[in-house]
Amino acid sequence: MITLFATPKNFTGIFNDIQLNAIRSWRALSKDIQIIILGDSKGSEKAAREINAEYIPVIRSTTAGVPYLSDLFKQAEKQAKYDVMTFINADIILPSNFLDYIPLLSKQFNKFLMVGHRWDMDVNKQIDFKNKAEINKFWISAKNSSQMHECTGIDYFIFKKNQWTKIPDFAIGRPGYDNWIIWNARRHFIPVIDASDYVKVIHQNHDYNFHNLKADPKIFFEEDGLNNVKIHGEKTLNLLDANYYLEENKIIKKTSKQYINRNLGKLPIIFPEISIPLSYFKRFIRKFFL
Repeated sequence: MITLFATPKNFTGIFNDIQLNAIRSWRALSKDIQIIILGDSKGSEKAAREINAEYIPVIRSTTAGVPYLSDLFKQAEKQAKYDVMTFINADIILPSNFLDYIPLLSKQFNKFLMVGHRWDMDVNKQIDFKNKAEINKFWISAKNSSQMHECTGIDYFIFKKNQWTKIPDFAIGRPGYDNWIIWNARRHFIPVIDASDYVKVIHQNHDYNFHNLKADPKIFFEEDGLNNVKIHGEKTLNLLDANYYLEENKIIKKTSKQYINRNLGKLPIIFPEISIPLSYFKRFIRKFFL
């Protein structure tokens, strides 16, 4: 089984419907998975009770009240009952096959990070995840009208409990922490698996009203956004830098020339302390093998 954890925004306005849809879809996966709701946003405790989730209200936050990624992971890992965990954004609807590949991950790797694209979609009402006909109708609509998001936005992370040595004080809901997580996994030789071809998660469209911040470039330039950029610097990767990909019943290492060429370009970012010898290695490989 698996432990899912998330920190919702206030359950008000459009975010009430969006987040209830998301967390109800998680519980619909199985009555046995552990779900942990963190943070004291308005309505979180009530929502946690509805889906039989555990609730942790006190999370270390920025001066603006935005939760720190580091404390979310710390608190969730303390509470987790299972060895496999998922950090997920609270606007993501999960498909019924989300749990199907967890045994495959655990069988093949001692440590891992599974990520994937999200598909963006307008969802304007609450969905009854206990009604099979309504669920089927939703997924038919998702197939026809959702749009795959670019490779830089990652909204869920499946990993092994206690595999991270240290997580910096990134502010949630600000740019860069998701891309740093992929960089950090590659840095520590943790396999990164792209599940996009088989796991279609739906992101319900909205503005960036996280602690009263609207969707505009301000998220890069207010204090928490600037602090995130200061922490990660150039230490960011995206879904194209996953070194494995998911097929129906197996996980396969990427070996295409396109990937090898891209990976050679990213190695100095992953291992900057040996960037000079890596530059010679990169030239050698490209000259004689690509």
